[in-house]
Amino acid sequence: MSFDQRIRELRKAKGWSVYELASAIDVKSPGYVSKIEARGEIPSPDMIIKLAQVLSADVKELFELAKKDKGQQLIQNVNKKFDDEFALYRKGKK
Repeated sequence: MSFDQRIRELRKAKGWSVYELASAIDVKSPGYVSKIEARGEIPSPDMIIKLAQVLSADVKELFELAKKDKGQQLIQNVNKKFDDEFALYRKGKK
């Protein structure tokens, strides 16, 4: 399970809308919660702790999921950069 999936699952288990979760974590815009749930944004450590508190979740679990997802995002970014640079190199060799 990914961080975004777990947050969505916990929010729905409470019966909360995205707006209600945003309000519970003192965020003015529900768009911030949507960035987490729909686009896989990893929040700051302070926000992860706040999410764990309001969602009655295990903070260690949320940190582990966030760490795993962030690592995967970094690997994808490095791979894309490598592929882009290699494509430019090959194009220059033709």
